[in-house]
Amino acid sequence: MSNRRSSEGDETWFRLQNWTKGQKAAERISAHILKSEQYHSVDPSHPLGGRDGGKDILCAKSSNKYVGAVYFPRGQKSFSEIKSKFMGDTEGVIKNNAQGVVFITNQELTLSQRHELENLVDFEVTVFHLERVSSILDQPSNYGIRLEYLDLELTKEEQLAFFAQQEHKLNFYSEKLELLAADYGEFKNYTLNMHEHDYNRSVDAILIEIDDMIQKVWYNRHLNLRYKVEFHGEKVDPEIWKGALASAKKVETKFGIENLGRDDFEWGMLNGKVSALRRVLGEEWDMLDT
Repeated sequence: MSNRRSSEGDETWFRLQNWTKGQKAAERISAHILKSEQYHSVDPSHPLGGRDGGKDILCAKSSNKYVGAVYFPRGQKSFSEIKSKFMGDTEGVIKNNAQGVVFITNQELTLSQRHELENLVDFEVTVFHLERVSSILDQPSNYGIRLEYLDLELTKEEQLAFFAQQEHKLNFYSEKLELLAADYGEFKNYTLNMHEHDYNRSVDAILIEIDDMIQKVWYNRHLNLRYKVEFHGEKVDPEIWKGALASAKKVETKFGIENLGRDDFEWGMLNGKVSALRRVLGEEWDMLDT
């Protein structure tokens, strides 16, 4: 009997959707996924069972606290079932004084379905759906997690990718050691002044960063339009304006209104960062649509 695995990432996708390991393993693999995506203070509640206080996981990012909600049934469920589970989990946001919910699931969700979930509540929503979770687990840095929870060993191609990543890390640290050996003073200044970087950021992590920046850029443009509406009589469709005000409130809740006030120079820097990151991902320079 052949035990050949599917190619093109299908095996990870298939094993996630046909989950058989129960809630305990689902919460634990979800905690690993959150850590991989730069969440910190990741604290699973009761993966072994028991009252969880309205959350499966508590975590933090950018000084905000989030409730992690885990949904890993076996097989694809209807969107009404997924939505019902999601709404039940969102109750934990208020109970735990959190700024939003991170919904981690092994379910397929279309873009419109994800947007519908995000618009069901008035706080921040991040959805790690089947395709996104599968992509995260297929990164070289997460091969060990994938092996532990999905029993998927590395292909020859993945072994090459893994060792290439390790070689990149070794080269980076070798350069720093050479700098240390050559001039300790320069090395000390370098390490004191450098920011803590993740030199192996995933595409998903870059996309999340771009999304945060775009929300801030949009908010600045919204404030400019709000000024024209309130003080210069500019007209906007009432329904569109109602949605814009609700979106602005979500941005203020997510980042804190005190972190959204910028002068023209800072707004210019932010727009430049968005343009540069989008260029890295293949878009044209000066692509600043929000």
